[in-house]
Amino acid sequence: MLDELEFQYASECDFETHCSPFGLSGIFLKLRGTNLIGIGSTMGLITGTTEGHIYYNDKLDLANQKYKLFVVVTEDGNLRIDFTKIHSQKKDVAETDLKKAVADSDLPSVVFMGKCPEGRPDNIEPFIGIFSFEKDE
Repeated sequence: MLDELEFQYASECDFETHCSPFGLSGIFLKLRGTNLIGIGSTMGLITGTTEGHIYYNDKLDLANQKYKLFVVVTEDGNLRIDFTKIHSQKKDVAETDLKKAVADSDLPSVVFMGKCPEGRPDNIEPFIGIFSFEKDE
């Protein structure tokens, strides 16, 4: 699907995840050369660190944004995370703008691709999560 989507930017990043005994994993992402970080939680059973690239079209997608995640480990051992924006209805947002945002919400705004960390079960099913990008000040 990444081949079908077009992104203007690609940035190198470091990815880290730690699985808890309760099945929730904390995930951390740091864009190299910036003060942008991401923090989230998933239902996955992956533990470890890796490097990869994050693909996006607008730098505003990486600041003060909240996302739902869809995470897949591909057959060749790569980790793909689709970041789809979570839209909240605000009083000052026009109804047509909200309808357009909901219509576009099936497509990810941001995608991470990198080698999957080694700490994982042999056969891992796709899983979901939540995530937020913020500036590390």
